Amino acid sequence: MRRLLDWLLYAQTGGQFRHLVGLTTHYAPPDVAAYRRYLPRALGMPARPVVKVFLIDYREVVPWPLVRYQEWSLLLRAAHGGAEGWYPVTMPVTTWVARQGGHHLGFPKYVTPTIGLVETPDGARGHAIAPGRMEVTMDFRLGTPPPAPGVERRLLEADSILPDDLLTLKPVGKGPAASRVRFVDVVPSRWERSPGMVTIRGDAGGLIPQGTALAASLHSYRGGMNLVETGDTRAAPPRRAPAA
Repeated sequence: MRRLLDWLLYAQTGGQFRHLVGLTTHYAPPDVAAYRRYLPRALGMPARPVVKVFLIDYREVVPWPLVRYQEWSLLLRAAHGGAEGWYPVTMPVTTWVARQGGHHLGFPKYVTPTIGLVETPDGARGHAIAPGRMEVTMDFRLGTPPPAPGVERRLLEADSILPDDLLTLKPVGKGPAASRVRFVDVVPSRWERSPGMVTIRGDAGGLIPQGTALAASLHSYRGGMNLVETGDTRAAPPRRAPAA
């Protein structure tokens, strides 16, 4: 199974991910205590805590048995090995193969039947339901968002949904080993980004500001990229207090 997953994840010369549409937002946590509680011991507090939420429709992925699937995730900015990245607190997906491939890299994925992203003339609407676990709605409207702090502004203005490393734990969600995973383009690729505002409603343990309009972006990608694991370590960096 591991050799099959290695081939599915790493050996695609034209890129495993060919076309996607996704919605993302970044914001300061409404509850820093909850933020600390969800950050595992293997990772440290970042210089500035930031929550990232995304919903992605992977419209073209290869090879079979990978097929089109959807994914929702809530991630926390975290420190590891002298640099920062994103720790996924939860990451439901809509296919078993996507779940298995994600576990191979340490992502806390589980299968749920309902994740959708529908584009409209003036924005998009995302909806994710995991029975017994969560239900989240994201209403996005095109427009010019208000100014954001430095870190959030850089993230919001990035073309890619995930320009930075993802931080995963093995065993999944527990550690002690922590890995870095990133998207790498392997053929010429193009991102298109449309700015706007999103309102999120749903339960996420105090990490979602209910009903608040947040700066957000709708992204579209065409090209070819792979997920690449860049190494792992058992070192646990010291926690740092967040910047005021």
